[in-house]
Amino acid sequence: MRLRQICFVAKDLENALKSFSFIVGSEVCFRDEGVSHFGLENGLFEINGNFIEVVSPFKQDTTAERFMSKMNGDAGYMLIFECENADLYRQKADELDIRSIWSTDLENGVKATHYHPKDIGGLIISVDSMNKKNWYDKNSYWQWAGDDWQSKTNNQCSISSISMSCKNPSKLANKWGSFLDLSVNESGDRHVIKGDDFKIFFTHDDVKGIDYLSKLTLKINNSEHNDKIFQQYKENEIEICGTKIDLI
Repeated sequence: MRLRQICFVAKDLENALKSFSFIVGSEVCFRDEGVSHFGLENGLFEINGNFIEVVSPFKQDTTAERFMSKMNGDAGYMLIFECENADLYRQKADELDIRSIWSTDLENGVKATHYHPKDIGGLIISVDSMNKKNWYDKNSYWQWAGDDWQSKTNNQCSISSISMSCKNPSKLANKWGSFLDLSVNESGDRHVIKGDDFKIFFTHDDVKGIDYLSKLTLKINNSEHNDKIFQQYKENEIEICGTKIDLI
């Protein structure tokens, strides 16, 4: 199981992309015209074989717009996990009464399903498979990033972890762990799920009264780029799309 793509939703797409571009040290690698089906426009950044995406609604009454209204602004919107066979998670979703809000089976064997945030909790989760034997390789094929990103990969940073702020961290962690077939451990006052290349922390927060993506932690692999970010932000907190960005 890989956490292959983290998606944020923003009212001002280009401003959010500009902010992420500075932090990750690269330009947008792909804009997917296919997301117009959902009333969205987007941009993706490749970072060490995984992806950060920002979407923005251009139509009224979209799922993304309703989600932003619930979150009172820009926010973490969706996590896309990659596995060998997405059908197994479709079966598990049926067993756990987790509804899908969108599903596709492409001619090239790619399978993807978006699961309902009211059932899975916090945000949309998608579990996808690319029909590739080498899906586990860092720079393996990824349907949602186009065909050119592998020729200009960005290794300046990588995704280390995300944090979910929750009304009931144990409940959400165990729900996700059960569905994703990943063990849940306690780490101090936090619960944590560990995948092959990621960690998801679940912490208590009753201020907003909802479960939400509160932090993205990136590992900066280039000291010069790290210095550039520090010169810009100094000791100030970095926040993009309503989410704290931690750098390690």
